[in-house]
Amino acid sequence: MPFDLDMIRAVYKALPQRVEEARKKLGRPLTLAEKILYSHLHPESPLQNYNRGKDYVFFAPDRVAMQDATAQMALLQFMTAGRDKVAVPSTVHCDHLIEAEVGADKDLSKANEVNKEVYDFLSSISNKYGIGFWKPGAGIIHQIVLENYAFPGGMMIGTDSHTPNAGGLGMVAIGVGGADAVDVMAGMPWELKMPKLIGVKLTGKMSGWTSSKDVILKVVRHPDRQRRHRRHRGILRAGRRVPVLHRQRHHLQHGRRDRGHYFYLWV
Repeated sequence: MPFDLDMIRAVYKALPQRVEEARKKLGRPLTLAEKILYSHLHPESPLQNYNRGKDYVFFAPDRVAMQDATAQMALLQFMTAGRDKVAVPSTVHCDHLIEAEVGADKDLSKANEVNKEVYDFLSSISNKYGIGFWKPGAGIIHQIVLENYAFPGGMMIGTDSHTPNAGGLGMVAIGVGGADAVDVMAGMPWELKMPKLIGVKLTGKMSGWTSSKDVILKVVRHPDRQRRHRRHRGILRAGRRVPVLHRQRHHLQHGRRDRGHYFYLWV
């Protein structure tokens, strides 16, 4: 169900007090990213001044999103968790197994035929455990997540690299491996290093066909930035009406080093 208003109301009800407690504990103003991170600490991580890039922290995300390729193994694992329903609102989006070859109608028809067994499994298991199911042709995950599930101040994890698209509405949304998603759906905390933050002040304004992504790519490609921070594990970029990006490269996924966690926020 889009929006999950009860969950969102609960987040906003607790948010002011949690932010105020974090501000007092740290003894300084907080960035938007810090407000969201500290307000989503799991009970197993007490409120304290965590060292960025060093301390591992347990978080409690508000929801989980999965695409059809990565959801298969994640849901097979979740089935062994012994739960009757997912602990947080979760969704499955059938878009990655559709091959763009001829055209929308023919490609969708082919995908439904070739991947019928996968789609039937995902639909059935989603229905059993109270997971939202977006069938093939319903749209791509990163746009559906932005339009239906993102909300300012929330935290989401998703088994898709485009999960950060939800940051367009001020949400900390991070792409993860299937095992992380299973932990959260099973009611367990999600472990992550407290992100490092690097401020970058951008002046001027975007013009013509320039998009927010162009701004990010320009900053990333800056020679001085590449030389000084190539091995840096956390980067945060901020500016007026441009995205904030954080990247973290410590996570191991499926026995190999993952490309990293990241999120961006509109400020």
